[in-house]
Amino acid sequence: MNKHFGVSWGIAVIAILGVLVWQALSIVELYHFQNERFITKVNHRITRTVNELNLFAVQKSTAVSVVRSVPCLTLTKGEKIERCRLQRDDDLADAEYRATYDIRDTTLWTLEKFYSLLRQSRRMGDKSFPIVINLLDSLGNRIDSLSCGYIPPWVRMKAEPVRLGFLEKHVLEVECMFPVHQFWNRSKNSFVLVFVFTVLLIVCVMFLTRKINRERKHTIGQHFFLDTVMHNLQSPLDYMSFTQEVLSKKYGNMMEIEDQQALEGIREKQSDMGRAITRLLTLSDIFHRIQIYPCPLCLKEMLEKLRALNFVKIPHGKQVNVNISCEMDNPEVSVDPVYLPIVFENLIGNAIKYSRKSVKIDIRCQGKGKWIEIRVKDNGIGIPSRSLKRIFEIYYRDPSMRDDHSRKGFGIGLSFVHSVVKAHHGKITVHSVVNVGTEFIIILPRKQWKRK
Repeated sequence: MNKHFGVSWGIAVIAILGVLVWQALSIVELYHFQNERFITKVNHRITRTVNELNLFAVQKSTAVSVVRSVPCLTLTKGEKIERCRLQRDDDLADAEYRATYDIRDTTLWTLEKFYSLLRQSRRMGDKSFPIVINLLDSLGNRIDSLSCGYIPPWVRMKAEPVRLGFLEKHVLEVECMFPVHQFWNRSKNSFVLVFVFTVLLIVCVMFLTRKINRERKHTIGQHFFLDTVMHNLQSPLDYMSFTQEVLSKKYGNMMEIEDQQALEGIREKQSDMGRAITRLLTLSDIFHRIQIYPCPLCLKEMLEKLRALNFVKIPHGKQVNVNISCEMDNPEVSVDPVYLPIVFENLIGNAIKYSRKSVKIDIRCQGKGKWIEIRVKDNGIGIPSRSLKRIFEIYYRDPSMRDDHSRKGFGIGLSFVHSVVKAHHGKITVHSVVNVGTEFIIILPRKQWKRK
């Protein structure tokens, strides 16, 4: 549950960050779009204002003539005649406006006058509109400058330089402030949607987090209740078993047949109850994180004891042959002496259950450096390929086995086996062929260490 909760929360955080990044990129893109639109308008208005100022600074007696046969622009101001050679990319209409700068009245052409005309063209009522105007010569040296107000660096915009004249070749540079309020007025709907969407996403994540925490606490409570019930049932069950043994030894020969049958019936019911408790404990261990306590154990002796134990549980009519071979220099390994025997008891029991009358089980142990490999192979009915990927899932049983009353099960045995092997820092794999047999391969480290 902790792992799933951590993964869910991580995915939720990544989703929120992804959405916020996407929204931030969208806002930045929108800002650049509005910025480009604004600077385009500013460039157009600056050019128009320069042309107006050029015409204003030229006297009325000035005549401008264009000789179209020759790429030359002739300007006349009284007795003064200026001829400007045009380039191929020069537009005649723009060239006329530009050329008037060369014969302007310098007392009329000032940056203050330019700023006044620019404000009028922009229809700006705020006289404190920040702007910086620089007039440069052909070498880039500053001739004149006008600064009106402070422009923060993060909203500073630079318009395209405007070329002035053909002879003097001056350049007009204008820096202004991007109107953030206009960007907000045009983009406030997007900001509101972003804010609402982010809030809804955070609320959904908080709701899911509370739900997961509530389910987690509920699950922990169920596990605690299950452990408590199992402990309270196991103790009187052990006492009853001890009492039955004492009664059988002391009064067994003195009891009547009916009393002996009653005592045997109690013993059978007690055995059934013990098996039920074992299944519940196994289920509880699967839900919990299994904690192993490793100690030295002779692997071959453990397997021999399990073989003898399973021979007692062999169903009537079946012949079972279990072969054990241990090819290890040192058969002693560090494993949990409680959980690991249950693993092989499940595997041997399944091999006997899912087999025909003649059962052959081969258990082979090999030492491979710091690791040991244990193979459990049988000649049973096999496992269909559709179930191999899900065989270690809890409660999973092959659909063909659900209606087989001779092979009842809960679907928790192999899941428990997988959990125990994983708790030992090992790995388990399975290979199976239908009507041929199944082989489980378990790889465990020789030396175990506790998880922190």
